[in-house]
Amino acid sequence: MARSQQPAPTTCCLLPFAHWQRTIAHGLPLSEQQGIYEQLVAPESRRVLRDALTPQAAVNFHQPHAPLLLLAGGADRLLPAALNYANYRRYTHLHFTTHYQVLPGRTHLLLGQPTWLADAALIARWLHTHAKGGMEPAT
Repeated sequence: MARSQQPAPTTCCLLPFAHWQRTIAHGLPLSEQQGIYEQLVAPESRRVLRDALTPQAAVNFHQPHAPLLLLAGGADRLLPAALNYANYRRYTHLHFTTHYQVLPGRTHLLLGQPTWLADAALIARWLHTHAKGGMEPAT
């Protein structure tokens, strides 16, 4: 690839702990927040968020799809339940399974909370019930 055609270098960014704490892990004890942050948060390219706003990232809500479960944390500050519900309502293909459920008190760090086992069990039950058919229309 010619030098002029090479993609511009991306810079890495690390979400500051205070921002992560406020938007992702609020409600957890500080020691847990710090431990999870140290274990899971990694520097990421700034392109991740920017590229999510490009035409290539557009979602065709009318296209048939595999069974879809949208979970919303009732205390999620990053993607509030109302935004998740608005996305759910946009999936208009009536013959395919789409479910929406709010999990009260959950933050964006859904499976990092003390309720993770019950939430994982809910997901497993849903998958067992709804995801068997893949792209088959709901009956």
